[in-house]
Amino acid sequence: MNSRRWSSTQSLVPTMSANNTDRSDGPILVQKRNKVFVSKYNQSLNITSEQITDYCSNHGISQNELRVSNTHVQIRECPFCTKPTMGKADNMFKMYVQIGGGAYFCHRCGAKGSWYDFKMNLGGGYDVTDAMGRSTAPPLKMNPKHGYATRNNNHSQNSYSPQQNQGGNSGYGGAQANNQPLPMPSSRLQAAYITNLLDAEKAEESTAFKYLTEKRGLTKQTLRKYGVGLGSYNFRNNDVRHHEKFIKADCITFPWIMRAQDIHEQETLRGCEYNWKESAQASVKKSDEDGNDASDAQPNEDLSEEAKASKLVEQEQGPFVTRRIKARALESKSWQRLDPPGGGWGLFGWHTVPHDATSIVLTEGEYDAMAVHQATGRAAVSLPNGCRSLPVEVLPMLERFEKIYLWMDNDAPGREGAEQFAKKIGVNRCFLVQPSGETMTAVDPNGGISHITAPKDANEALLKGVDLEEMIRNADVLPHERILTFSELRSQVLHEMLNPEKYSGVKVPSLPGFTNILKGFRRGEMTVLTGPTGSGKTTFLGQLSLDFAENDVNTMWGSFEIKNTRLMHKLLQQFARGPLPEEPQQKAQALEVLADRFENLPLYFMKFHGGSDIDDVLDAMEYAAYVHDVEHIILDNMQFMITRNSSKYNSSFDKFDIQDIAIEKFRKFATSKNVHVTLVVHPRKEEEGMKLGMSSVYGSAKATQEADNVLILQKDPTNENKKFVEVKKNRYDGTLGICPLHFQFDSKRYSESPDAHSPPPKKAPVKQATPPGIVPRNAPLKSARSFVSSSSAEPVPPPPPMDRSPPPRSRIRPKASTFTSILDQTEEEKK
Repeated sequence: MNSRRWSSTQSLVPTMSANNTDRSDGPILVQKRNKVFVSKYNQSLNITSEQITDYCSNHGISQNELRVSNTHVQIRECPFCTKPTMGKADNMFKMYVQIGGGAYFCHRCGAKGSWYDFKMNLGGGYDVTDAMGRSTAPPLKMNPKHGYATRNNNHSQNSYSPQQNQGGNSGYGGAQANNQPLPMPSSRLQAAYITNLLDAEKAEESTAFKYLTEKRGLTKQTLRKYGVGLGSYNFRNNDVRHHEKFIKADCITFPWIMRAQDIHEQETLRGCEYNWKESAQASVKKSDEDGNDASDAQPNEDLSEEAKASKLVEQEQGPFVTRRIKARALESKSWQRLDPPGGGWGLFGWHTVPHDATSIVLTEGEYDAMAVHQATGRAAVSLPNGCRSLPVEVLPMLERFEKIYLWMDNDAPGREGAEQFAKKIGVNRCFLVQPSGETMTAVDPNGGISHITAPKDANEALLKGVDLEEMIRNADVLPHERILTFSELRSQVLHEMLNPEKYSGVKVPSLPGFTNILKGFRRGEMTVLTGPTGSGKTTFLGQLSLDFAENDVNTMWGSFEIKNTRLMHKLLQQFARGPLPEEPQQKAQALEVLADRFENLPLYFMKFHGGSDIDDVLDAMEYAAYVHDVEHIILDNMQFMITRNSSKYNSSFDKFDIQDIAIEKFRKFATSKNVHVTLVVHPRKEEEGMKLGMSSVYGSAKATQEADNVLILQKDPTNENKKFVEVKKNRYDGTLGICPLHFQFDSKRYSESPDAHSPPPKKAPVKQATPPGIVPRNAPLKSARSFVSSSSAEPVPPPPPMDRSPPPRSRIRPKASTFTSILDQTEEEKK
């Protein structure tokens, strides 16, 4: 049996046009579907038979069309088969969906894929877009009875048509429609970068070479083996006022080199083609025509056994190809570039891994991978994007290993990333490399032994003289999710107690006072945000999401109240942090630069709007957490979302019950997927200007009970541009408090103190003379006596003090609350 039988591979799906839903017309477009790879070692999904049958029932497959066994759920008619069953028994119940992993396979048509593929094909996609609104999953709706795709998600903001798949550089744009692979850099470029660093004249005297060898402790041999180079890249000035200026910086380059067959498998999962074998055959044919047969250069008999094996591997898996180049500036760590833009994903150092290796070390950074290999000789590669992301495109490359050692940084994000990645690639074969305590034994260059502080990462361990091989041998398996002992968590608990700042969560740099109260947003928690209408909840969350994304935290928006286009407009204004140029041409250029920078942020958006099915929203959240490693999800807001769910429940369920069910599901999702969920819940109807409290949150008390944090945005009645956010619940350390928020008109952001960018005060209206006896329209009740008295030339004595004693029960004093009642009282006093 194929070892990847229950993994994602290529499949063809017939589709229909957006305006054609009649089966008699037949399919008019055959589109290759994108696949979501799931490792055969992944046991974290835990898909039950009830989940499979319920999902099928909700999408047109009745219960009597299903059979349930101990290992699979069988479907009578495969929803993806184009050929009818003709009522023959041997054509039925050929579709198997695996219990546990959720992978499916049809023994009749050969359709197969992961649980995410099954839901994508049967349910119509996940409605998730990137920062520029491009889909990250095909928005098609599969008809389970007829086997063709259509689009009928009325709650989605965008509709599908074949013409839409003609542009863009996402996985579903023009490249896919034309079956073209993603762009790759020139092989000459990579060779030139290596020459610049290692072989150029006086290369060893360059700043880059000294940095790598002296500060990072890497040898020239290690740098050459991993293909590290030196190149120059231009980075735009971050100041929008000087957007036209570029800063040229020297960058260390890290190539992602992989076999051609690995690229072929990645492109196949995208629904595209990369036929390296045809290119190789054409190259050999051209060489034969020129009379230069490369195979005659050295007979196989003269090759060593290792060379023969390497040549055989190259024939089967193709030559090494540079998938992409990652560049990091020496001047600023934040200046990074992936060359070319829109390319594929890879693992740095993959070309150094022997073809027969059964174990591998996966590190957080490039320097860590080279340090591990230099010190131990083990196969070591690094993640493409740090501890925040493990793209599903590289998962097939790790399938052949029996042991995978995860060596992330010794802090909260690194530990959380290791646990998350272990679920993706299989907990049973993953081992976590971490210091055994707060101090470790190290050997200095002179052979002396000393006790040092535990290193943060592998590169620091190399520099401090720690035995990296011993740390790998002492790697621990990840503790069981449901059965734990103190000994398994001892080192983690002690490290957290000694370094609480490393576990307090994601900070909000633009609001340091607020961060000081809440400490941060931690994974696995749920935050409830409320505030009166117009208090700026979306503005506040938009600023938070930008702070998260700028710190490489993958963040997703679910905006059910305002459309994504309007939301992105607001986020772009906040992202600019200032006014754009007034001149139209300069403004257009500034917006282009701003959009280029915004496009690179790890921001994603769900395409739901208005009333949406909670289960569909959870499917999109689950997809984003697995495929994009989303860490923070914002749902704005609860009331708009649940308006569509009342039909799913019987009449005894009221809107409070439906809201409680939704909150319970979101709470469970945050815990099980280790994702922070921020949920906006509108308050109850309160009197205007009244300060809100915990009991003001709409619905039952379940929202505030389930939440780890409760935030309330309050208005300042004395200043319309000033608000404050109140932390009413903080389960992390119990700190509560109030943080002022001053709205900045130019940047559309909040700051904790007013500054020069605040809007100018409104001009006071010109006062006009008021005729005697006429009360101004804006005069409050308490000033009515003063207006009457002002008509007299003689001074009026002050009124006697007001009697504060409660009136008798039988006496009810009328309350003047309108302009008419004010005027009537004034006339009475005049008489």
